[in-house]
Parts: sequence; structure tokens; C-alpha cells
Amino acid sequence: MDKLTINRIRYKNFKGLADYTLEPNGKDISVFGQNATGKTTLIDGVSYLLFGKDSYGRADFQLKPVDKDGQEIHNLETEVEGVFDVNNKTITLRKRFQEKYTKKRGEPRQTFTGHTTDYFIDDVPAKKKEYDIKISEIIDVNAFKLVTNPLEFNNLHWTGRRQILLEMCGDVTDLDVIDSDKKLKSLSEILGDCSIDDHKKKIRAKKREINKELEQIPVRIAENQETAKDAMQPDYREKTRLEKVLEEKKEKLRSLRSNEALSSKKVRLNEVDSKILVSRNEADQKQADLKKPILQAIEKLEAERRDLTGKIKDNEFRIFQDEKRNKVSEDAIVKIREDWHIENNKQPSNDNTCPTCGQDLPKDIVKNTIGMFNRLKSDRLTMITATGKEMAANIEQRNKDIEAAKVEIAKLTDMIAGVDEIIARKKAEFEKVYVGVDIDDLDRQKDVLEQEIDALLNGSVVQEENTQREIFESQEKFDELNQLEASWKAAESCRIRISELEAQEKELAAEFERLEAEIFLIEKFIIKKVEMLEGQINSRFKLARFKLFETQINEGIKECCDVLYNGVPYNHGLNSGARINVGLDIIQTLSEYYGFQAPVFVDNRESINNLFPISSQVISLVVSNDKALSILKTETQKAS
Repeated sequence: MDKLTINRIRYKNFKGLADYTLEPNGKDISVFGQNATGKTTLIDGVSYLLFGKDSYGRADFQLKPVDKDGQEIHNLETEVEGVFDVNNKTITLRKRFQEKYTKKRGEPRQTFTGHTTDYFIDDVPAKKKEYDIKISEIIDVNAFKLVTNPLEFNNLHWTGRRQILLEMCGDVTDLDVIDSDKKLKSLSEILGDCSIDDHKKKIRAKKREINKELEQIPVRIAENQETAKDAMQPDYREKTRLEKVLEEKKEKLRSLRSNEALSSKKVRLNEVDSKILVSRNEADQKQADLKKPILQAIEKLEAERRDLTGKIKDNEFRIFQDEKRNKVSEDAIVKIREDWHIENNKQPSNDNTCPTCGQDLPKDIVKNTIGMFNRLKSDRLTMITATGKEMAANIEQRNKDIEAAKVEIAKLTDMIAGVDEIIARKKAEFEKVYVGVDIDDLDRQKDVLEQEIDALLNGSVVQEENTQREIFESQEKFDELNQLEASWKAAESCRIRISELEAQEKELAAEFERLEAEIFLIEKFIIKKVEMLEGQINSRFKLARFKLFETQINEGIKECCDVLYNGVPYNHGLNSGARINVGLDIIQTLSEYYGFQAPVFVDNRESINNLFPISSQVISLVVSNDKALSILKTETQKAS
């Protein structure tokens, strides 16, 4: 079995730990301290070193130290270094998280631009990918939390716990369960090639469909009964008579409306209306053609104006930049003048004695020293003066550029005013364009035709109105008979549909009972399978017991995966000490299954009288009165 233990972990500026070393040397230890002294930080540091996350699995947690106001403390290196024993071989892993500062062009000082993370394996720098590969070679990443945190397994969703147990202890096949009970033999035929779970899903889906149908059938029967209740058989002879009368009246109306003189006038009126419409369309098109070149000229002038405006903005920006640079240079010249006066006021030392023997130095040495001082002073003054002159020349040149830009802006502004004047003239010209249409003669023709048509219509309008009224009255009676006939036919269909629905209701009820019988058989199968599974799984653990199904109020079976200790559910009534011991029991079994042991951190250790013994290295975190973290190998030493 692979085994990982911690020899030493050093925390530097990590969360609340400025510089702290945890050194268990591969042994079990207990860490004592008050709340907020950093016990949980110890776990977070190990998790960060291995996986880049805290103990809650968060990658964006606050790993840098903060001040009393919660603000990050800058210019610190955050580092975690761990020395581990992996199957009797030592490996050192280190991560360094530090701030990155960059000096941007034109700025006097460096600015904070982010963070960098450096990785080291046995003190050799490594890339993140190489570091992660090394971690995966040492640690089973997926199983790490399960074999290091006593609470992790029970924090999983019950389906995840169940899957791990089945993978570890082996599942019981459906055939094994069926063969174990004669009452389940018929289940093989029912299932066919389908699994228990899939068949159960099919049954539930079918039952839902049947229930929906059964709920709807009484409603549909009632609807059909209501429709058929007041239906009456129509008088078919009266319907035939009315149909003949309607046809005669409609023929008479068609004859009245087929006046040839009237039709000719209407055709001529349509022709005149068409000519009027064509004339108006032609005038509109001619007007649009005349306006088009003016509109294009306006668009071109507006584009020219936008270009001039853009040039003004460019010059204004250059003025802003040059003025800003002049301000910086002027401030620098003031500082240069101060430096010149400071340098100019410097004088050679009056102390002409030898520092070794205390005697006066020879005059030629003193003279040479003073000469060298004055030459160096002169050189520095010359360099300062040259720098100041160069800056002054730059300011003068930029001022010239500023004035030139202002002249250019004035010129561009005048050009814009000229363009605006032309645009205004063009818009006025655009509004004046109008093309009229000469349709007076056509309008007069239209008026004459409409008067002639009105005269022709007045002669037959009375006969048409009378005939139309007779048609309407006969049509109403005919429609009533049609409605009666439709209701009578619908009622007959409803009576047939009611018989069909009643037969369907019986079939669905029988099918539902058959499905209920299959569900009962499947639930009996599940109970048998879970009994076999629970015995197989529970035999692998000393404290923990697992409940893999529960009986519901309706006597149905619901799959689950609850952890029990002495019959008490883990999440309902089990105290924290028992939870941790049950978790350690699970870790011991999972470590054997995965073939991998890793350090186990036991938080709130003070709540446990006797810790369940496991083969992994155990680091207990105990709440005590210690104001700083204190480490002992046993609690007996602490008490003494």
C-alpha cells in the first residue's frame, strides 16, 4: 500500500500565519490553540500546496495576510513548503505566491499588475503542468479528500456514497437475487433483457400515463353525455324546400346585378382611377429623381464635416498631451535648479590631517585633493545645467507645437462653418423641389362616371334590397336546420365515444393492476438485494453500518445510503465525536480499497474521548486556552 506522511510543513505569510512550521516528522501529533489561532489554516495550507485550493475546495480563497480592516498587506511573499515521506522516500514541494509590479511607460513608479505563482520540486523550479503531474504521481487526486477528511464521505450525496460502496464491496447481480428466492422466478420473464432499474422506470412512466388517462376519461364521458343530452332530429323535408327557395332567390339577385350599362360604367371608372394613380406615381418618381443628387451632395458635405471635426479633436488631444508633458518638465526644472544650488554650495573639507597617523597632509596632496573636488563639482554642475537646458528647449518646442495646433483648429473651425453654410443652402434647395401632377381632366371624367353609375343603381336598388332580405330570412331558417342536423350527428358520435371510453377505462384499470403487481415484485426483489448488499458492505467496517433502502408510508421501497452507528443515523442524532470516529473507520476501509494512505486532519478533537485507531498519520486539531498554536505528541503531555 502506498503511504504519504508529513515530515514538515512551513507556512510563510499564509492567511493568518506569518512564519510557522508544523513538524510532525511522520508521527501522529495534536495541535492545541484557541479559536482563530490558525488550526484550520494548517489544513488549508496543505490543500493549497497540493491542489491550489483551500480545505473547502475553493480556488479563490483569501490566502494573503490581511490587516485589522480586512485589507490585503502588500509586498509580502506567501509561501507554503512541505517535506513529505512517500513510501520511505522524501520529497519537498513548495509554492510561492507573490505580487507582480510593472513600470509602465511614462510613469515614474512601478504599479501593481497582478500575482505570480512559482512551483518547486525538491528545490528545483518547475512549471505548473510538471508540478501537477508530480502531485498526481504521488496522490490519487480523486480519493485524497475521502482518505484525509473524516467528514468528507458523509458530505457526499447519498448516490455518491452508494456508488463508492458498490465499487469497493462489489454489487450483487440481479440473477443472484432472483435465484435466491423462488417467489422472484417470474421476474426473469417480466424483465427480459431490461435491468431492474430501467424496468422500474418504464413501469412508473406507464403508471403516470395510465393515471392521466384515467383522470381524463370521466371528464370526457361527462362532456360527451352533456353534448348528446339535448340533441333533436331535424325536419329534412323542410331543409330540402328551403334549399330550393334559396337557390331561386339568389338567381333573381344575380339577374338584378347583371345590368350591362352599369357594368360598362364601372369598368370605365376603374380605368380612370388607374390613370390617376399612374400619373401620381410618375410625378412622385420624377420628384424623387430631382431630390436624389441634392441629398447625395448633403451626405458628402456631412461626411466632410465629420472629417474636419475629427481633425480638430486630434489637435486638441495633442495640445492636451503637450501641456501635460510641459507641466511634468517644469516641475522637473524646479528640482534641477534646487540640485544645482545644492551642488554649487558644496565645499572641500578643511580637515587636512591624515586619518591614520593624525599628522598634517603634505601641501601638494591637499592641493591635488581640492583640485579634483572642484573638477568633479564643475562636471556635475555642467551636467545638471545641460539637463535643464534640454528640458527648457523641449518645453519651448512643445509650446510652438501647441500654438501651431491652435492655429490649425481655428482654420478647421472656419472650414466647418463654411461647410455648414453650404449644407443649409442644399437643405433649403431640397425642400423647394416639387413636381405637380395634372389630373384635372381625369377628375372631371371620374365625377361624371360616378353620377351616371348612381343614377343606374337607384333604379334597381329597391328590388335588390327586397330580394336580399328574403334571402337572409330563408338563410337563417336553413342555418338553424343545419345546426340541428350537426348536433344530432354529434350526439350519435358522442354515444359511440362514451362506449369506447368506458371500455378503455376497464382496460387501463386492468393494466394498472398488472403494473402494481410487477412493482410489488420489484420492491420485494430490491429488499432482498439490499439485504444481501448491506451484509456484504457492513462486513468491511467496524463501526459504520449502512442502510441502503427505506420503507415508505405506502409500503413502497425507496433506495438510499444512510450511515448509522449503533442504530443512530449519522445526520440525525449522532454526536460530533461519534461522527469523527465513524469517519475514521470509513477512511481506514477506503484507504485499504484505494491502496493509498495520507495524513488525516481531525478537527474539534477535544470532542472525542477515545479516537478510533487507523493506520494513517493523524494530526488532531484541539481547541484549548493556548493563545498561540502548541504542538504535543499526546494529550497526556498537554495535560501534565
